[in-house]
Amino acid sequence: MTVSPARRIEEDLLDPDPSGGIRSLLYTVACYVLPALAVFVWLLTLSGQVPAGCVTDFTGGGCDSPRARAIGSFVSGGPRFGLALVTSLLVAMVLRRIGTTWRTATLAMASSVVGGGLSTVLISAVTGEPIG
Repeated sequence: MTVSPARRIEEDLLDPDPSGGIRSLLYTVACYVLPALAVFVWLLTLSGQVPAGCVTDFTGGGCDSPRARAIGSFVSGGPRFGLALVTSLLVAMVLRRIGTTWRTATLAMASSVVGGGLSTVLISAVTGEPIG
């Protein structure tokens, strides 16, 4: 029995599990966690040595290694990262509800992009900092 090309494309585009909300949430989390993990591993490759000739302030601080500064910045971005992740999870739930034919990976990527953008605008509106 032969299937027409149009029917085959339609079946390929349909998600075999339209009620797979948990899987789309897990994929959305993976869109955030995997890149963050890769960046963290890269941060560990930075130099742990204090720059030569560094002069400390009167409290003895101010001379951090590039790794310590980068990891500090990475950790201080945690709340914004968390807000973006939660926003993306909410967007994933809404998209799964209205877009039942979307594949799980497509939905996760779309919700990650839209959720990240929404959280950026939200943070900018609350803090008054310009975007960019």
